[in-house]
Amino acid sequence: MKHQKKMLWQLPLVTLVGVLLSSTLNNAPAQTVPQIAEKALASTVSLEMQDRNGMLLGRGSGFFVRPNLIVTNYHVIEGAAQGTAKLVGKDTKYTVEGITATNKTNDLALLKVLAEYGIKPLPLGDSDTVQVGETVYVAGNPLGLEGTISDGIISGRRNGDAKERLQMTAPISPGSSGGPVLNSKGEVIGVSVAVHGGREAQNPNFAIPSNYLKTLLARSGTVKPFSQESQSISANTYFIRGNEKGVLGDYKGAIADYTQAIRLQPDNAHAYVGRGIARGGLGQYAAAISDCDTAILLQPDYAYAYHFRGNVKENLGQHSAAISDYDTAIRLQPDYAPPYVNRGIARENLGQYAAAISDYDTAIRLQPDDAEAYYNRGDARRNLGQYAAAISDYDTAIRLQPDSARAYVNRGGAKANLGQHFAAISDYDTAIRLQPDDAIAYFNRGIAKGNLGQHFAAISDYDTAIRLQPDDARAYFNRGIAKGKLGQYAAAISDFDTAIRLQPDYADAYNNRGIAKVLLERFWEAKQDLRTAYKLAEKAGDESLKARIKKTLQTVDR
Repeated sequence: MKHQKKMLWQLPLVTLVGVLLSSTLNNAPAQTVPQIAEKALASTVSLEMQDRNGMLLGRGSGFFVRPNLIVTNYHVIEGAAQGTAKLVGKDTKYTVEGITATNKTNDLALLKVLAEYGIKPLPLGDSDTVQVGETVYVAGNPLGLEGTISDGIISGRRNGDAKERLQMTAPISPGSSGGPVLNSKGEVIGVSVAVHGGREAQNPNFAIPSNYLKTLLARSGTVKPFSQESQSISANTYFIRGNEKGVLGDYKGAIADYTQAIRLQPDNAHAYVGRGIARGGLGQYAAAISDCDTAILLQPDYAYAYHFRGNVKENLGQHSAAISDYDTAIRLQPDYAPPYVNRGIARENLGQYAAAISDYDTAIRLQPDDAEAYYNRGDARRNLGQYAAAISDYDTAIRLQPDSARAYVNRGGAKANLGQHFAAISDYDTAIRLQPDDAIAYFNRGIAKGNLGQHFAAISDYDTAIRLQPDDARAYFNRGIAKGKLGQYAAAISDFDTAIRLQPDYADAYNNRGIAKVLLERFWEAKQDLRTAYKLAEKAGDESLKARIKKTLQTVDR
């Protein structure tokens, strides 16, 4: 629910030590990824900042650039009264003594800590020499996962607002802000920074060039306590914190931060969309749509505002209205894949499977590694009876996302449609291993086992499905069928009773309960059930079921 233009920065004069360090390290040989990871994580810290009352204000990452100096993003410490730093993989927490230098424009801060002996600061590289296409590595603590390394490439250099950023494909998640971005020599060429745009699933990721950090180090002076730094928090910092809380699922906290950002900057369309996303996460769909409406009024060409508003409408079952919003998002940003995927979902929900497949095709062309697009295209193809093609799409989705239990379940379903019940059971087994509380996987495995005549095993799976999802009428119905196959007619009737109680218009359940009663020679009761089943089938327009019921009634009447 599912991102800066700048004048090219001129390298300022730095200290002689900095120049010598840079020129020496530029000749350093390339290192292996494990070597880079080991050195980066040995210097990377997890930061926790608190307010005057000791309440947690925010989290972020940082790294040592001197034995007692840590660099991080300014927004991580903005408004804080105190804080701690913890080395990755260590139990010791260092108290942050204060600030030695800040650069609010470039979102950088230097923090003084009293660290133990043996800290090895990371060397700084020359960010001016970084090339598009160069491999980089990001260290940090994303989403609370301490000590994570991810890789990617430099995909561009962006200039605007008198500052430069390095755009990269390596992901930056909440908690990684302020972490080091390293080149293949293990040199820091940037500081990761949270995105200052909307919270789209396809946000670009940025790094603050290391040469800005060199300038800040040259200005580093005496320690200034937090109390001497402005305790007010900017709209941008509230916005970023709202983003991070939203991704972590703290929707109420996110709403509070976005509301503060809006109070300080009422024309910030991104903050309205962010708040809308958080409200959507709490099921407050009307308020979410209202926030998107405001964002669109402020910024009529804001593609993601239309996209997310479409998502909310889709959640409300307003499929046609959702498609209209996706149409606008696609017109404004035709190379952005997610609206195609979601428009495809809305079209599927309207039974427009061919049109949905066309949307998934486009999404896959734009983003070939999007497992969700393959998965959804597989669903649409399965609904059209194209089972082999659906299996191929599920194969790709599983290759891209091997831990997707849904993809295994649905691939199993397509295999079952082709009569490949053993292969289907294998997929359901994997889905259950990945997600042991997946009631649908047990239910489907029960069907496959029943088709193979394994009725006791099928009943066991239906038992588990019912325990996990007690209000699923289909599970009771199918368990009743399996019990009937074993001659347990009274037990089958009990299951059909429950299915009917949960779903009073369940024609098949009345029909099968009637058949079970016939087999127990309870003919009058059987006729009542069969006649009810016939009326429900007639109302539903199910001619096949009507014909079967009629045949059974004729047998009973003889």
